[in-house]
Amino acid sequence: MKKCIHSVPENIRLAFFDLDETLTSRDTDLLWAQWRSRRSLKGLLDLWRLRKINRLYYKHSLTDIEYGAYHLARARSMTVQQYHNLAQAFALFVSKKYIYREMKDLLEENKQKGISNVLITAQDAVIAAALQKVLGLEDCLASDYCVDGNAFTAMRQPLCFKEGKVHWAGLYLKQKSLSWDQCAFYTDSLNDLPLLEACACPVAVHPGPELESLSRERCWCILKPV
Repeated sequence: MKKCIHSVPENIRLAFFDLDETLTSRDTDLLWAQWRSRRSLKGLLDLWRLRKINRLYYKHSLTDIEYGAYHLARARSMTVQQYHNLAQAFALFVSKKYIYREMKDLLEENKQKGISNVLITAQDAVIAAALQKVLGLEDCLASDYCVDGNAFTAMRQPLCFKEGKVHWAGLYLKQKSLSWDQCAFYTDSLNDLPLLEACACPVAVHPGPELESLSRERCWCILKPV
C-alpha cells in the first residue's frame, strides 16, 4: 500500500490547504497570466501588474489594498460569465500539469479518514472555486468580489489574506461547529503565519528559509512533496 506523505493526528476533523506552491507547484497568478497571454493581449497586462505584486509578496510587504486592486483590475477586464468560463478551462490546465502528486494522495487519504479538505487562499474566488472543484476539495475560502449584474465592482472585505484568512476560517469553523483544536493547515508562506499559529496542526510545505527556520524552532511538520 502506498504510504502517504503525512498523516494528521487523530483529533483533526478539518484540513485547510493553501493553494499556491502548497497544492500547486507554481504560483497560480503567474500561471493564469501566462496562460491568458497566449489567448489574449489582456494577459500581457496581467503579467505587467503581477510583477509589482510579486516583488511585494515575496518581501512580505504586500498589503490588502494592493492585492485587492490587482484582483479587481484583472477581473474587470471580463464579464462575470466570461471569467467563470475561462477559470474552468484554466483549472483543468493547472490540474493536469501543476499539482503535487503527493498532495493529491494526502487529499485522498484525508477523505478516506472522514477529514474535510478545505481550500483557503488569497487567490480570487472565481479561480479558487474552479480549482477546488477539479481537485475535489469539499469547500473553498478565497478573496471574493462584490458583483452588480454581470460586472465585478469591488472586493469583499477582508480579503482572504494574512489575518483575513483567520477571520474567514473562524467563521467557517463556527458554521461547522468545529474548533481550532480540530484543524490542520498546510502552507508554504510566512504570510500565513496567523493561521498557522491558530490551527492545532500547522504544516509547512516547501517553506522558504524564514518559515522553515521558524517551523524547526516550533517543531512544526515540514513537507517537501513532489
